[in-house]
Amino acid sequence: MSIRKYIAYLRTIETGSITQAANDLGYTQSAVSKMIADLESAWQITLLTRNHSGIEITSEGQALLPRLQEIVRNYDDLNFAVSELHGVHSGLLRLGCFTSLSISVLPSVLRLFHEKYPNIQIQLFNGEYNNISEWLRRGMIDCGFLAMPTANDFETTYLFQDSLVAVLPPNHPMIHEPCFPVSRLPSENFVNLKEVQDYEINSFLDHLKTCPKITYEVTSDFALLSMVECGLGMSIVHDLILRPKRYHIVRLPMDITQFREVGIAIKRGSTPSAVTSLFIEHVLSCMKKSTFLEGMH
Repeated sequence: MSIRKYIAYLRTIETGSITQAANDLGYTQSAVSKMIADLESAWQITLLTRNHSGIEITSEGQALLPRLQEIVRNYDDLNFAVSELHGVHSGLLRLGCFTSLSISVLPSVLRLFHEKYPNIQIQLFNGEYNNISEWLRRGMIDCGFLAMPTANDFETTYLFQDSLVAVLPPNHPMIHEPCFPVSRLPSENFVNLKEVQDYEINSFLDHLKTCPKITYEVTSDFALLSMVECGLGMSIVHDLILRPKRYHIVRLPMDITQFREVGIAIKRGSTPSAVTSLFIEHVLSCMKKSTFLEGMH
């Protein structure tokens, strides 16, 4: 049985769409449908059901899924080993990451990884923690960055701490103070980030004795920072989103400390591919050399 059919079936399960799987793999939709049909015919079972909301994996398909994932992972590792014999490291890494990390320190880490392993392709999936967790569970990504603690079905390696900080317009009267007292929040025009899923900042604000006076509410980190830069108000953000400095704003620590712990996670019980292990080792090496932590504190 062709490994291509296994890969096509797994990508269909991962994406929830035959059309998306075909686009990802460079096939036509009919070609992917036929490959899955060939598997069903050869094994005399139904692997997928189609309904108005898309496709769903059957119980038989679910039972075979870990075996198929292992076969494809071993196939990828075999190709990686062959590439090593030729002095070339090649393969694919699918990485999940949240916005503040992907726009701050991650690019320099990826650049160093690419310099060492130029033939390894990286697909970066951006989303919130819930998205990244679901992608890991479904096998859509090989590893992902998450806030700790993570769910029990992940093995997560701690990387660093990231604090919440106040951001002020450049003409704010407190820009030269050592910290921003949260007791001042009710007297400030506050630009609030409307968080879709993770609610870290809103949870912090909800536990304060004094609530901010929300003047503006946005769904984009970048819109928030632009509004603060223009003097429309101040806000509270994760320190990571400010690295490197792209906006003319002032960062101040707060008199109440709040931070998150960030780690890199894989699915518990699954053996990471050789490429995944290589990348995690690289990330940990960068952390030890302070590549991750430069300018964080």
